[in-house]
Amino acid sequence: MGSSSLSTSSSSASDEPPSPDAAPVDVSEFFFPGHGVSALLVHGLTGTPYEMRYLGERLAERGVRVRGVKLAGHAGAPEELGQVGYDNWYESVVHGFEDLRQYGDPNVIIGLSMGAVLSARLAADQREAVAGLVMLAPAFFLPPKTTTALKAVRMLGALAEKLFVYNSEGSDIHDAAARRIHPSCRLMPMTAPLKLLDLGIVVKPMLPQITQPALLIHSRLDHTCPIRKNVDFVMKRLGSPEKRAVELEESFHVITVDSEKERVANEVVEFVERFRLAPDKRATA
Repeated sequence: MGSSSLSTSSSSASDEPPSPDAAPVDVSEFFFPGHGVSALLVHGLTGTPYEMRYLGERLAERGVRVRGVKLAGHAGAPEELGQVGYDNWYESVVHGFEDLRQYGDPNVIIGLSMGAVLSARLAADQREAVAGLVMLAPAFFLPPKTTTALKAVRMLGALAEKLFVYNSEGSDIHDAAARRIHPSCRLMPMTAPLKLLDLGIVVKPMLPQITQPALLIHSRLDHTCPIRKNVDFVMKRLGSPEKRAVELEESFHVITVDSEKERVANEVVEFVERFRLAPDKRATA
């Protein structure tokens, strides 16, 4: 989820400036072949598979089979995002996971922001079918002012469905060059972050059920999902006997494309490769 102003507009989403979403990058789903271990990559709210592509390419270079999913309602018109909910987003994750399960190798789930929350839900639901979990800048909590504003909007009832958040600053990315080309959702339906809050309510109680090895990476300068609130909460409640948190110094929220994307990729690659099956074990699996 990118950093957005909570000023609202009841105008049609057709008023959205065309240039931010016309960035010359590939926002489609992706698949890279590999062997011995599979990784499912899940982007965040208002994001696209593009924000996971560099990480996917790095994993593929090491022979990891990679699937980058596009969540329902994303990479399209703002109205499309307003028409779906968190169960639809989760269905996108499950479909991607089922695609990878057919290969019979260990599966590691990697999510960014809201994608991390969805990935945690999958790890809790699928248990032993998920070998490991990576949560990048998880969005279990938003800044207090944002949460308060969203709760006020919820009180508007059906009117909230006609409101859009205008984001004049682009995505929460420190690196100027990366921010410049990053596909941004200038108009976000107000119901979208409300549904993210609802998703968090569902998944938070599931964290103790997650026992797979887990890696958590978050930046201290994240403006979208405060580091202490999210990292401390997850590390305290996560049921994994083996869990590790890495704190970044320079990046903002979209850490997969930001200043420290190399470190993020290195940490994730090292974590994923530990689950790789040796050739003889694959033959008997």
